[in-house]
Amino acid sequence: MAFRRGFKSQCERRSVEFRKQFGLSDHDALSADRLAEELRVTVWSTDEVDGISESARSVLSDETDQSWSALTMRLGAAHLVVHKPVSSKGRRNNVVMHELAHIILGHELASACILEDGSLVPGNFDQDQEDEADWLAGALLLPRPALLSIRRRRLSDRDACKEHLVSPDMLKWRFRMTGVDYQLLRRHT
Repeated sequence: MAFRRGFKSQCERRSVEFRKQFGLSDHDALSADRLAEELRVTVWSTDEVDGISESARSVLSDETDQSWSALTMRLGAAHLVVHKPVSSKGRRNNVVMHELAHIILGHELASACILEDGSLVPGNFDQDQEDEADWLAGALLLPRPALLSIRRRRLSDRDACKEHLVSPDMLKWRFRMTGVDYQLLRRHT
């Protein structure tokens, strides 16, 4: 993951700016639904999409199919994020925030097709855009001040995930990628 100079810092600043807009502190939780509302992005589960057959809905909602979690469509000047219904609120928040990150970053929307086995495959996949959206989504969900607050308050991972509506994988990834734990360890040695 090689980002353009200053990209990571820019993501952290955007995260704090959005929180200020909502009257939140720099370490408060930010839900994807609240950000989507602010950005005027509609968010639907595949269960909420009308006009598709039950067999297609079943394929699109299959949690065991790892080919996709969420996608963004443009409807005129507006955006629609469609996600799989998932059992975890944290996972849902992660995947919707990832899609919002694409919108915030002005990424080109991918085209997609459904294969004979029902897998959804992007037609113009761009790994750099996916990496950027991952990073911004992570910063929006868990900016450095939130990570530091979690450690200072000695929250368990489970409580931190619940408080910030993130998956355990996202929490671990952000701690690893930001080096917050290493930073705090060095301060105490």
